[in-house]
Order: sequence, then structure tokens, then C-alpha cells
Amino acid sequence: MTVKHSIPCEGSEVSVRETDKQTYQVTIQAQVNPLGKGNVLETFPSLEEAIQAAELFCKLHAAAKLKGYHLEEGHFVKPDRPRLHVGLLLYKKTMPEELVLIIEEAARR
Repeated sequence: MTVKHSIPCEGSEVSVRETDKQTYQVTIQAQVNPLGKGNVLETFPSLEEAIQAAELFCKLHAAAKLKGYHLEEGHFVKPDRPRLHVGLLLYKKTMPEELVLIIEEAARR
């Protein structure tokens, strides 16, 4: 896999990697483990979509952290709250402000 794009994100590295099937994976990897391949957040059919998703993920991650959520196995999670699937948020191009509204709505239930 070839890294096509990489950005720092909250103590981690978010990368876009081209696969053998000519798709593009958005992955996250802790900066303290540079030899690992990271965890796949989602796969996209085009490089442009994957790069946009990687950039968006960092914004979504920051917004989720402000609301007490953390990343776990491809989801934003918080005790006693619904899990939010990161890949779905990226495919829907959910903006950070929209994520905050989703989180606030979930807190009211």
C-alpha cells in the first residue's frame, strides 16, 4: 500500500493509502507506533474523496472529543450513548456542527 496523503490529527497520524484494488483507505495510527499500518476508518473509490474524508475526520474527531466521545473500533463512543459510525459520518460528509447536533440530540433521549 502506498501512502498518498498524511496529516497529523490529535496525537495521531491520519493517512490515505492506495490499495491493490485501486481503492483508498483512510487510516488512523498513533504517532507512538510508526511501524504499524494503523486502523482503517473507511475505504473510498477515489483519492479525492479519501483525502477529503481524512481532512474531515480530524474535524469530526475534535468535535466529538469536546463532547466527551473517543474513537474506538471505527466509532465515536461515550458511555450510555449511541455509538456513532465514523465511516458513515464520512460518507455522508457530516460537518462538525452537524455532528454536535447529532450528539446533543442523542443526549436528550
